[in-house]
Amino acid sequence: MKKLLIILITGTVVIVAGVGFVAWLSWQPQPWYSPPDYLDSTVAQFADRAEYRLTEELHKIRPSEEVWRLRISDDAMNAWLSGRLEDWLTHDEDIEIPEEIQGLQVHATPEGVWLAAMVEIDASEPRPVAVQLQLWVNNGTGLVEPTAIRFGKVPIPMSLLNKVFEDMNTELGEFEPIISLMDDREVELQAIDFEEGAIVLTCQTHLPQ
Repeated sequence: MKKLLIILITGTVVIVAGVGFVAWLSWQPQPWYSPPDYLDSTVAQFADRAEYRLTEELHKIRPSEEVWRLRISDDAMNAWLSGRLEDWLTHDEDIEIPEEIQGLQVHATPEGVWLAAMVEIDASEPRPVAVQLQLWVNNGTGLVEPTAIRFGKVPIPMSLLNKVFEDMNTELGEFEPIISLMDDREVELQAIDFEEGAIVLTCQTHLPQ
């Protein structure tokens, strides 16, 4: 009887400790998650330079047969996201990020790009949520596929992913891999590749028809 009691107590302690450890992990962000502060002048200047370089590369005059590549680093994307995203969204009525989602950050890996943020779920304190996406272009169609989700550092079944993106008012699936320029030219995304810490776009600029 005494041995059985010891086993029961030990088992209970192990279960409680395990549950507590998992709960603790669910509040721990990914090791790379550290959104830059746009109020820092260095970050703001970096965001300005990143936006200027992207605009410059997209609008550069190129032969129509030229296929060119653009590498965008995590640092550049996250500096821009920290302070320029809100202004950009005001020009697009189809995209909205609710107040419950804060501190948006991306991290590229060879397996895809992670999208992370602090998310307020069911009116609780914001907790770290990260979703991994794979993006590619196939026969002129851009495709998006979620491949993983984490609450903190805890893997979550993919069936819960839809709820996260419903809260973001974002639809996943297909997108048109075309960027229209002010002078009626179009930049076609032909491929999207991922490196550790960067996204590489393969593009071709088309003249107006």
